[in-house]
Amino acid sequence: MSNIAFRTRQAAAGFGAVLLMLSPSSSFASLFHPQSSAAQPPTQEWHSKFSGDSIDSTKWERFTFEGGSGGTFKVENGELRMRGVNGARSGVRSKEKFSGDHFIVEATLAKVGLGLPDVGQGGLALGTAVLTVLFDDSGRNRIEWILTSEGTFEAWTVVNGQAERVDNRKLATKTANPVLGIVRRGDEFMFMLNGQMGLQRTVKNLPKSFWVMLYGFGSSENNWSTVRVVTVK
Repeated sequence: MSNIAFRTRQAAAGFGAVLLMLSPSSSFASLFHPQSSAAQPPTQEWHSKFSGDSIDSTKWERFTFEGGSGGTFKVENGELRMRGVNGARSGVRSKEKFSGDHFIVEATLAKVGLGLPDVGQGGLALGTAVLTVLFDDSGRNRIEWILTSEGTFEAWTVVNGQAERVDNRKLATKTANPVLGIVRRGDEFMFMLNGQMGLQRTVKNLPKSFWVMLYGFGSSENNWSTVRVVTVK
């Protein structure tokens, strides 16, 4: 067994000291192809790096499915750096719409920072960086894996507009530049950190076609460096 970057958080004492024990067999490769066989289905990979001084418009588009679409948005030092407006779910969405019920989506997070205070309120708001598998334009069907500015995780499923938080509220990390991942195998969804599984949930009745979206809720600072999608051909 190997100690990976997930750890539990004790409610009364901030970050706990207990590491989740994760088997090496929980790697992306074994989750994607759980059966050892010489005849595995072929896959195709889509990859994006945020290099240069502007976003690759052939791969990404600005997208909002809740609230306003303002805020800051730039590519700098190999990172996509975003900060939306309060109350909004606004970021970037892949131009390509992928298809399949067996896939891997992963994104490398460079930074998640606090959000700006709401009008009339003091103090900065909790920041979030959200990796989203988006199944429609409205956001009524999606899977979200969230890292907050406190280093805690949230896993959400939204089916026909009904949102449910499915994690145990105890997952956290202090890993720098974490790679967040969502793996689908039929109706099973796995929420990953650096290639290791943090939790698994069954979610039925979701479509096969999807986009990848990156954003931070409201005015959260969220910076990303790479994105990868692997699907079965």
